[in-house]
Amino acid sequence: MEIILDLSRHCIETASKKKYERLIRQYFKTTDTQKENFILEDQISALKYFLEKADFSELRNRCSNSDSVEKKAVLIVSQPFEKMHVRFNKTILYPTWKSE
Repeated sequence: MEIILDLSRHCIETASKKKYERLIRQYFKTTDTQKENFILEDQISALKYFLEKADFSELRNRCSNSDSVEKKAVLIVSQPFEKMHVRFNKTILYPTWKSE
């Protein structure tokens, strides 16, 4: 599963939060089918994990140090979530996960 994050106005953490909030709003719209809701649930769960566990200061540094004009990142979600990664500027970034 891929989740596109818009980095044109925000850092990767804020873009992830905004995407999470949009997906939550979309989930509670009554027009979505059950299949669409399952897809949204998976995306929401992945973003929740990403927001709670990723070391965003490290990810921000790696994204901002790039000379890219790319304004989006793609969160590539896999199972288990610990293996998810970010594709940015033709580079794969593996987040450092916070220890609990």
